[in-house]
Amino acid sequence: MSVQTDKSLVLRYFNEVFNNGDLDALEEITAPDFVFTMPTHEEPFRGVDGYKGLVNMLRGCFPDIQFAVEDMVAEQGRVMTRWTARGTHTGIPFPTIIGDVPAAGNQFHIEGMTWHEISGGKIARVTANEDSLGLITQLGRTLFPGQPSATPVPASPEANKAVVSRYFAEILNGGDLAVIDELMSAQFAFHIPTLPDPVRGPEGMKQFVTALRTAFPDAAFAPEYMIADEHRVAVRYEMTGTQHGAFLGAPASGRPVKDAGTDLFHLSGGKIVSVRVAEDGLGLLQQLGVLDAS
Repeated sequence: MSVQTDKSLVLRYFNEVFNNGDLDALEEITAPDFVFTMPTHEEPFRGVDGYKGLVNMLRGCFPDIQFAVEDMVAEQGRVMTRWTARGTHTGIPFPTIIGDVPAAGNQFHIEGMTWHEISGGKIARVTANEDSLGLITQLGRTLFPGQPSATPVPASPEANKAVVSRYFAEILNGGDLAVIDELMSAQFAFHIPTLPDPVRGPEGMKQFVTALRTAFPDAAFAPEYMIADEHRVAVRYEMTGTQHGAFLGAPASGRPVKDAGTDLFHLSGGKIVSVRVAEDGLGLLQQLGVLDAS
């Protein structure tokens, strides 16, 4: 079997078995003596039938669970994958070594790494590690005295829209850093593809906004439309500005830019917990003259 065939087998493991819940595919791609081990499970899962129980449990707890393969390294017969997983706890209680966690509608986003050993065109052994501590915390389980619960406190969609409107008007457009302390939780995280790591905490966001407005002092963000529920707000926006400072390694150019993107906000108790950004970083660099469009 080729390395590429081994990789394809592992992709089927994530996409067909976990993301789609296809247990027939599990039987097709695993060996009869298949073994799965993970530190948070005291005993290995042995055989296809034993492993079906794990798949059914995960999808029973998190009906919308989705795995995304982020990195994959392979040599003949062995594949290591770094993945992320996200979902919403709306199903059965989630069993853990410290007791079952009841469903509270909490969302989670974790990552892990998994080794697949492949023999005779079948997955023979899987050894996995995941951020179990982060998962339990995001599901709302308090682990330490004084630790705040991760259970999101709902607010009305209109109240959440009002918070996000202030984010655009007062923070991004107005540059009022004091409002960051008012609107963002201590656990705040800002995710944008142009940065290798999330911006964390109110202080980190102050640094980000300062750098952004130094690069584009006249930056203007204009929300086009906004939809919301009790915990989330999605916004489609347009941004204009003129580059007067360094940005993404590009020196000040004096050039005008225009961008459009989407932000997804998670909120709890009137505070912004996280922001995820999808925008056209490539187009921005092209407008700044860094990339040759020819």
